[in-house]
Amino acid sequence: MGFWEFFLNWLRSLFFKQEMELSLVGLQNAGKTSLVNSIATGGFSEDMIPTVGFNMRKVTKGNVTIKLWDIGGQPRFRSMWERYCRAVSAIVYAFHPRSPAVMLSCVVLHTCLLFC
Repeated sequence: MGFWEFFLNWLRSLFFKQEMELSLVGLQNAGKTSLVNSIATGGFSEDMIPTVGFNMRKVTKGNVTIKLWDIGGQPRFRSMWERYCRAVSAIVYAFHPRSPAVMLSCVVLHTCLLFC
């Protein structure tokens, strides 16, 4: 790589760098942590344990850095959703379509969005 090419890449990185924050919310066993792991590593593992509280992971792809907030879906952690959904670039709502609690999860999301 020549000097000019290096210089142009460096110059582009100054102006085209983006940082984003995403909150992943949803009921337990919806696949939020699996989604974060697949974005971060490109892999999938069936051996997962429930998220206790929250996990935060920073992923850099090209000039984009994404901070992913993976928030636990158990009832005792749902009160935290509002806190982690404020001032983020996007909220990703994960749910399991075969779960009998899909309607409950929609009500919980609606309540969260009303107060965010």
